Amino acid sequence: MADQPFAYDESGTAALISTIYPTRFSTYRQHVESDAEALQIYTWNTAAAAALYGPLQTLEVTLRNAVHDAMCQTHGTAWFDNGQLLRQAEQGKVEAAVQQLHEFGKKPTAGRVVAELPFGFWVALFANAYDTTIWRTDLHRIFSPRVSSRRGLHDALDRLRTLRNRIAHHEPIFQRKLQDDYKRICNITGFLSTSTLAWLRHHSRVPSVLAVQPDAVLEY
Repeated sequence: MADQPFAYDESGTAALISTIYPTRFSTYRQHVESDAEALQIYTWNTAAAAALYGPLQTLEVTLRNAVHDAMCQTHGTAWFDNGQLLRQAEQGKVEAAVQQLHEFGKKPTAGRVVAELPFGFWVALFANAYDTTIWRTDLHRIFSPRVSSRRGLHDALDRLRTLRNRIAHHEPIFQRKLQDDYKRICNITGFLSTSTLAWLRHHSRVPSVLAVQPDAVLEY
């Protein structure tokens, strides 16, 4: 974020709002007294989203690789093709990933399929439907220390999935408890790899961005 405040004159403010689109801008405008204040929140929201993207990416990559490695040990490298393991919803995501790779002219190797699968696929593997199968037999052992509550883990991951999707679709996140979201990212990443967590924290801009959030955000 810039050190100096941006000068919002009347014409410049109107032009900015028109590019954001008035109906979407109203989300930022409804709790403050001026367009300039709303634009400050919008600017900070963009900075927060950009800062959180890296840690979310690190968590997603670390989680999916840990899950894949654990599943490979028990079920082989093509475990995601096992119709006895996955529900129809997750099978559909695998089929879509394979189809996407074919459309790109790429052979659907295990590594490519894993990389193509969305975050929601990996989060779903920690849902209650997989408690007595994948969780108790395979996934509980990828965390150190061991996660005591699969339900709590799934809830945290699902909250982060929602955050990731909002960021990816340029939606407002300023009304979320972003400090709590960041703690979830760090906690789960740390359970998977303390080295990765140390790297994430060293490069993360999240603490510095959250420290300068506009006063109007603090009021919500």
